[in-house]
Amino acid sequence: MEEKLLQYISDNGLIMAGDRILIGVSGGADSLALLYFLKKYQGLLNIEIAAAHLNHKIRGKAAEEDHAFVKEYCIKQSILLYDKSVEVVQLAKKNKISLEEAGREARYAFFKELQSSKAYNKLALGHHLNDQAETVLMRLIRGTGIKGAAGMLSETKGESNIIRPLLCVDKETVISYCQKNGLSYRTDDTNFEADVTRNKLRLEILPQLRGINPRVEEHLAEFALLAHEHEQFLQNSVAELSVNMITKKSNRVYLNLEMWRQQLPLLQKELLRHMILQLKGSLKEIEYNHILCVKQLLLSEKTVWELHLPHGMQAVRRYDLFWIETKKVAVIPKMGCYELLPDKAYYFAKEGLWIKLTVVREESIKNSKELKNHSEKYFDYGKIRGKLYLRNRRPGDFFNPVGIIGRKKIKDYFIDRKIEREKRDAVPLLAVGSEIIWILGYAINRNYQVSAETKSVLKVQYQIIGEKFGV
Repeated sequence: MEEKLLQYISDNGLIMAGDRILIGVSGGADSLALLYFLKKYQGLLNIEIAAAHLNHKIRGKAAEEDHAFVKEYCIKQSILLYDKSVEVVQLAKKNKISLEEAGREARYAFFKELQSSKAYNKLALGHHLNDQAETVLMRLIRGTGIKGAAGMLSETKGESNIIRPLLCVDKETVISYCQKNGLSYRTDDTNFEADVTRNKLRLEILPQLRGINPRVEEHLAEFALLAHEHEQFLQNSVAELSVNMITKKSNRVYLNLEMWRQQLPLLQKELLRHMILQLKGSLKEIEYNHILCVKQLLLSEKTVWELHLPHGMQAVRRYDLFWIETKKVAVIPKMGCYELLPDKAYYFAKEGLWIKLTVVREESIKNSKELKNHSEKYFDYGKIRGKLYLRNRRPGDFFNPVGIIGRKKIKDYFIDRKIEREKRDAVPLLAVGSEIIWILGYAINRNYQVSAETKSVLKVQYQIIGEKFGV
């Protein structure tokens, strides 16, 4: 086994001279065999090692005995040990998660803390070939993609830099190694309880599969390796494509839809995952159905939609634009409601808006070239029989736009003009009482148009200072 491990470590570049390696030790055969092996070859590999044991306090007296066992072994072998006790049951209740998940989180938090404070650049764990087979099978049963089918990697790079030197050997080989070297070890009784998914696989399903093919674990591990190689190729392809297709701006990640549509379905889905990775740095809780739903919406005829995703994200389509963002990223401030008087100019610093109202004679605008100017409009002043207000839209707002028969909801008008939903509440409206007479930058109300009967005219000019409004 030792020669096989040394070759596996060398082939996969798991350990380099000068590495400081923290070894997770539960007291079981796997972690103890790994600790013994790395201690034995510490000099040859030119590394520093230490052990770390977390007492989950789940198994009562047995957990305390595991703790004492690891302490005694490390003292006898002159191995530095870091140990800690955590009430995992309380942690699970507090965070409303399973005991298994709480234990895992506590363990990795402990390891991460030690690596950071004690400068260990790698974390070695005792997962072996059978663990890999169980992991792959469990993920396939629950539903997974290529990345999930790759199971556990021999090296997981990141903050912890996890290495798994035992993935090349099975449980039987590990047990034999312990016996050959006189290593006693602890046995976790919960490993023999068939009510846990992984244990059910281990105790019931895999033995039946071995009856069909005695090498089933080996084949599952080989499949995991092939899946990993395919995943690497896929991610390299996505990284190359993303250079020209994906753009990150602040808390939004944009996708070039035209280029995206030209890709194979597999690449389309992976590019969507890549967008989320760029935005959040993780795909945690992002499931296949999330990605599939976004993809289907993008290929549908709908051009305006939003889809909520985990961790406060949402996918947004606005006609030819598509992006994924964290919710409420760019909040455009709503205006207040301001009364305006004729023959005055106003500047609203908060909103970045300047507006001027002037009453003029009808004759002065007959040949004006400014009538089609979006920032300057004329109204029949004689029809204005109430107070003038500048405000944002309100629920139920209607108006009678020039060129359209009948009334139209402000909301529907915004949709027709392709004004982004996020900007609609910020578009300034000029109203007489509760009636909208002008959506600044867009249409005026035909009921207030200047006509042959008009005697006096209200001239309204505005200017946007900044980019707060979608006008």
